[in-house]
Amino acid sequence: MTPPNEPTPVACSLDVGSLAERIDQWREFVASSVVGVEADATSVRLVLGDTDAALVAAASLGQREKQCCGFFSVAIELGPDRRALTLRVPEGAEEVMATFVALLTP
Repeated sequence: MTPPNEPTPVACSLDVGSLAERIDQWREFVASSVVGVEADATSVRLVLGDTDAALVAAASLGQREKQCCGFFSVAIELGPDRRALTLRVPEGAEEVMATFVALLTP
């Protein structure tokens, strides 16, 4: 565990096989549950379809991503007419975010 005042290292704990599986999970999630993608240099907001299944899938996948990539900030946004899963990276990890966003679609 990282000491409280130290930044979390920008690193993923998944091995190559698990990483390939996770990429497939993200692609399946985007294809089945996401209706819009809004990205900038340090964040991506995945606008969810209006189903409980999409919300549950977002929470589950977001939690698993946070477990292996502790530097990601993960949040679920619940609005009156929109739900979204937002992932952010710290400054200096823009390349990681760009790669992540590029991997979301085959």
